[in-house]
Amino acid sequence: MAGHAVAQDLRDCADDVRQPEVPGTARVTLLTDDPIIGLAVINHVRRHPELALSAPDACAELAVASLRDPDNEAVTRLGHHVAGGTPVVLIVEGTWHADVQVALAAGVRAVIFRSEFTWTRFDEAIQQTRRGRGDLPAVLRRRLTNQVERIRQQAPARRGLAPEELTSRETEVLRLVAEGHELQDIGRTLGYSERTIKNVLHGIIKRHGLRNRSHAVAYAIRHRLI
Repeated sequence: MAGHAVAQDLRDCADDVRQPEVPGTARVTLLTDDPIIGLAVINHVRRHPELALSAPDACAELAVASLRDPDNEAVTRLGHHVAGGTPVVLIVEGTWHADVQVALAAGVRAVIFRSEFTWTRFDEAIQQTRRGRGDLPAVLRRRLTNQVERIRQQAPARRGLAPEELTSRETEVLRLVAEGHELQDIGRTLGYSERTIKNVLHGIIKRHGLRNRSHAVAYAIRHRLI
């Protein structure tokens, strides 16, 4: 994501602030072309021992990224730069143009508009993301709700699908995935282990010949199963 010069500056700063990690430390990778945001985040991490910087190509618990006027192409490209489905806290400069579901599929779990940015807000977004919860601004939550409702209204009536095609547990799991929740959080909400939630999703995907979780959610919405 970041340009070579900025990426090198951030790498050097990350090396400078490395310190012994306390139990429960979250490793954070930084993806930004904006040196002001990058250096500000690094300085903030320096003051918080529960956070530690990780190189962009290393394993991290979460990523902090920034985009200007993000559209579908930009958030999809961001998702390709985040390893292993790492959840993203995204700082947005300018106007949001992306489909919220595309952003969620790319790993975005929290969004902070730069015009509303405070370090308190940033820390809250980090905490919510670490807990496996989404943290979207009200305007994006409304867009997501409206989008799901439009899909439901425009979807053709179910044809040849038995009501028992999804169990109540499968329905709840897919609904929470569609809302952007992480599997661990879904498990806590429904009273199951994360492994059980994975197995539920795997069963849906295999039974219906789907590709992945996003395809399963789209399938369920299209056929009015959730």
